[in-house]
Amino acid sequence: MTNKLNSLKNEEVKAKILVCYYQPWQIPKEDIFFPIQAGKAISGFNLKMQGDDTGDNISIKNSTFSEFTAWYWGWKNIKALYPNIEYVGLSHYRRFFALNEYWEHYAKIDKDRIPKMENYENLIRQKLDSKDIILVKQASFQCNLKTQYGFWHNISDYFCMKDIIHEIYPEYDESWKYVFENNNAISLYCLFIARYELFNKYFEWLFPLLFEAEKRIDVSKYDSDQKRVFAYLAERLLNVYVYHNKLKVLYEPIYFINCEKKIYPSKPNVKIIFKKIIEFIMPYGIAKWYKKNICC
Repeated sequence: MTNKLNSLKNEEVKAKILVCYYQPWQIPKEDIFFPIQAGKAISGFNLKMQGDDTGDNISIKNSTFSEFTAWYWGWKNIKALYPNIEYVGLSHYRRFFALNEYWEHYAKIDKDRIPKMENYENLIRQKLDSKDIILVKQASFQCNLKTQYGFWHNISDYFCMKDIIHEIYPEYDESWKYVFENNNAISLYCLFIARYELFNKYFEWLFPLLFEAEKRIDVSKYDSDQKRVFAYLAERLLNVYVYHNKLKVLYEPIYFINCEKKIYPSKPNVKIIFKKIIEFIMPYGIAKWYKKNICC
């Protein structure tokens, strides 16, 4: 591992933000951030940072679990590195919580480079003094989350996870129903910051669900995007967990680092562009028709 040396001894470190990477990209300068190469076991290259393929890991599952192979590594290994850690956060290489600025009306702030994120640990402590968890500001859809999931993904996977929830955690049935069927708002991207104890409890709850879903969902005919089904489900499950446990939430915007043209030019993905256009212009009538005729 060739991360820059932390100025503190490991025993003195109290907070870390785990940052998931898939390719060379900007790395935050502040010591609180801990870069992890996701899917290193199957990537064929080395980003010269901590890989998710050491210790207890599921790196080989990256094509279906996406960033959750990095989060699993963090869950299983970060305490051994930093035995006195108190706070843990999750970020993506292009998404970081904007804790040090006030953005009342924005969920996402586009940037062409990673801004300075000074005093991050003190901000985390202050913000979590009266809250349990920091989540991304919610997005709202024109339909409930069940319909939205079925529009973009395979609705059969939704019903599969619903069955698993009922079998493993039946006490979550009503919370699942509320979040997916009576609600249209969601915190996206699987990002959060919380005390270590909550981070640990959440993943103790989450991964048994994902591993059971892996046994039941056949992804052999899915395209590369839909194969990430377990990450898409986990993105929603975070909201179920937070709602059910009545966690006190602080919603914060994120910086979105949008600098491909300057660093790593790539051909536009027509499929993704088309999906974004449809998502933007889709009228409520289509969502209502889809819910009536397809999802329910």
